[in-house]
Formats: sequence, C-alpha cells, structure tokens
Amino acid sequence: MSTTSKGYYKYCPVCSKRLGIRRDGGLPRLACKKCGFIFYQNSKPTASAFITDRRGRILLVKRAINPKRDWWDAAGGFLEDGEHPLKGVQRELREELGVRLKNISPLGIYMDTYRNHYTVSVLNIIYRAEIASGTMRPMDDVSEARWFRTTEIPWSRLAFRWMKPAMRDLLKVLK
Repeated sequence: MSTTSKGYYKYCPVCSKRLGIRRDGGLPRLACKKCGFIFYQNSKPTASAFITDRRGRILLVKRAINPKRDWWDAAGGFLEDGEHPLKGVQRELREELGVRLKNISPLGIYMDTYRNHYTVSVLNIIYRAEIASGTMRPMDDVSEARWFRTTEIPWSRLAFRWMKPAMRDLLKVLK
C-alpha cells in the first residue's frame, strides 16, 4: 500500500465499490468506475501562530504527539470543516495553551506534507500574534511551551519543513 492518501483510500464512500485511477482535468484522480464519484484530494488547511512578546522573544511549543513528538512547533493545528483560519488559530491556542490572542496578523502561507497514518499535503496558514489573556499552560497535544530569543531558535529541532522559511520571514518582520 502506498503511503500517500491516494494509495490509502480503496473504496468509494458513495457505493462502496473499489476505487481506481482516472484522469480528470489532466491529473490522476481516485474515482469509482461504477457510480462515477471522483475523490478529489485537497491540501489539508492548518492555522498556527508564532507568538511574540514585548522583549522580541518567540514562543514555541514541544509536540506531545507524533508525528515529530518532542520537536518544536508553532502552536496551532488543523482547521475544522468550514472553520475560518482566524477562528481556528484562536481555538487552537485556547486548546493547546489556554490563552487568548491579540494583534493577530497574517505572516504567510507555507506548503508541506504531514505523515501520520498516510501522507497528505498541508496548507499552513501562519499568523503572528501576542497573548491577550489567560494563564499559559501546556494542554492537549503540547508537552511544553518555551520562549526563545531570536538567537536561540532550535533550528535543527523544528518539527516541520515549512517552519524554517516561516521563521525566517518572522525574523525579517521582527527586525
């Protein structure tokens, strides 16, 4: 079995017949030969935030779960179906750290892949923000939260590929 989502799904969610590959729009797609259902594979959206403070430090969280357990990440996560990214990042920060955000501004959008049971493309929507209220404590899928000076970023232990270009963009903004 392939490790991509195209190789992971085997059966049609409409009629339960076996899926095959069909060219649609010039691309190979999972499709059902019986009912015609096309299983479009889309990037999974996330919303995360690099939290900064008045001293110019950046808050990173240590992952408590796989993939990349014990690696440093930005606080955030996958959006719920139909959830606006701004609402999603606010929800994720309440769930992971128990804080509310202020001065939320877009930093950028970064593509990557995420591997858990299978590999999916991920569209990472990243914000820069500050803590407005709440007592910060690691919860949910976070084991630790730590402030880093810009000279102390743990570059070799950043959890995902998208984080390095995003962190470089953040550092440009902070100058």
